[in-house]
Amino acid sequence: MLNYQVNLGQNFINYLITGNNIIMIEKIKNFMLKPIKVSYKDRSDYTPIENFILNPIILALLVFLVTYQAFSLNDDVKPSASDTALSNAMIYFEKGDFDNAVLQLESVVDNFSGSKAAHQAKFYLGRTAFINGNNDKALVYLSESVSKMRYDNLKKEGYIMLAELENDTKMFDKAMKFTESDNEIKYISILKAKKLAQNGDLIQSMKLLESLDADNPAYNQLFEEVYGFVLSIN
Repeated sequence: MLNYQVNLGQNFINYLITGNNIIMIEKIKNFMLKPIKVSYKDRSDYTPIENFILNPIILALLVFLVTYQAFSLNDDVKPSASDTALSNAMIYFEKGDFDNAVLQLESVVDNFSGSKAAHQAKFYLGRTAFINGNNDKALVYLSESVSKMRYDNLKKEGYIMLAELENDTKMFDKAMKFTESDNEIKYISILKAKKLAQNGDLIQSMKLLESLDADNPAYNQLFEEVYGFVLSIN
C-alpha cells in the first residue's frame, strides 16, 4: 500500500460524500482534466503531448500500475526490492516532485539493472526528460524501454513521445496499436496531422484532419488548435 498524506479540508470531504454541490463538482472536474504544474514551465506553455502525459488521471494510473505489478505479478506474496523501489519513486513522480523522482528512478536503474522495474524506471526517466526538454536523454531512455513495457498505455505514451523526438510520424501509428478507444486513435491522429504539417506534408495533414469529427468534445479543442495551425501555414 502506498502511504502518503493528502490534506483535504472538511468541506471538501463533505462535498465528496454528499455529492450535491455544483461548485465542488466543477473543482473536482477541473482537477481531473487540468495537467499538473511543474516548476520549470507554465501550464500555458505545455504542448498537446505534455498536456496528455501530465494529466493527473494518467499519473495516478501509472502509480496504480506500478503498485499492481509489485503485489500481483511476483511469485512471492511480498513485492521484490526492485518493485518496492520503483513504487517509492512513483510517489514523487505523481506529486510532480521531479527532482526526487529522478534520483529514485536512477537508483532503480543502477541497482536493479535488467529487471522489469529498471525498464520501467528508464521509461519514467525518459518521460521526465521529455517534459523537461532534455530531448537527447529522453530519446536514449525511451528507445531502450518502450518496447519492453508490459502495459499498453505506457507503450502508447512512449511511442507518442518518440514520434516527437525522432520526428517520425510512423511512431504515431505504433502508438495507435495500444489504444483502448476510437477517441484515443483520433486524438493521436490529430497529433500526427500536426507533425505531418510541420514536416511540410500539408495535403496528407489536411486529409487526415478532414476525416475526423470536428465537433467531438473528446478532442475538439486540440482539433481546432491543429486545424488552425495547418491553415496558417497552408
